[in-house]
Amino acid sequence: MKTKFVVFLTIGVALNSFAGDPRPMVSDLSPCDLLYSKRGAKSLLESVACYRGLAQTAAADELRLQLFERAMIALSAVVNDEPKTEAEGEAIAKALQMIGEMSKRSPNSADYFYWRAVFTSFDAIRKDRGAVLPRHMFAVIRSLQDDLRRAIDLNPRIHVYGPHRVLGIMHTRMPGIVGGDKVLAEKMLREAYVRAPEISLNHVGYARILQINGKDSEAKEVLTQFLAKTDAELDPYPSEPLRNVMPELFKDRAEAKSLLEEIDGE
Repeated sequence: MKTKFVVFLTIGVALNSFAGDPRPMVSDLSPCDLLYSKRGAKSLLESVACYRGLAQTAAADELRLQLFERAMIALSAVVNDEPKTEAEGEAIAKALQMIGEMSKRSPNSADYFYWRAVFTSFDAIRKDRGAVLPRHMFAVIRSLQDDLRRAIDLNPRIHVYGPHRVLGIMHTRMPGIVGGDKVLAEKMLREAYVRAPEISLNHVGYARILQINGKDSEAKEVLTQFLAKTDAELDPYPSEPLRNVMPELFKDRAEAKSLLEEIDGE
């Protein structure tokens, strides 16, 4: 019998571009964002090349970090949209290469630690696919958690509270025998939910851990409020209309409905 151990680190949407973010904006990202909005592996990978091209001419470190983050978001979309394909492997390889380059420029940045954790996990999940035991994930799980905690210490708002979201989902999915902590998971996901309600995955992730921890009524309230929100309320970058968030939002709404039915049927 195969042991099922899945660390589901869907990154979904969420660019770190909300009120109060001190990072300056690049003057014109529309050509790159237009490629991103078309989705599909080909367009997403082209958007990465576009962001990287702008980064080569960016004078300020802050701008290069912003472009790096956008490239990582596009590459994670390939992984989430195109699992079990050559495009998935290409996206992971490209991301790890860029993260390696980042280690030479900004080795102590939240961006570096966060995205290293994300794509190291993606790489391990891909390598463990079909295996009886997830030995690649076991080998990196401690370093993943360390990287996410360092990202939280440096800048918890990276990828709109991404470190809290990813660490919370990781502990939600991890069995206790390998260190899964459901109390910590709830704490992390509540922080992401409260701090970034514009991210649809934060609602679903928080509701799921509430349900797992036996708090069905609270989970139902979170899910009901989430499903009542308009698409505009669940857009992390409303000022950037070329950034297409609908695939993730559609997926999260479907999961929320399914989870609500699961709770009602218990």
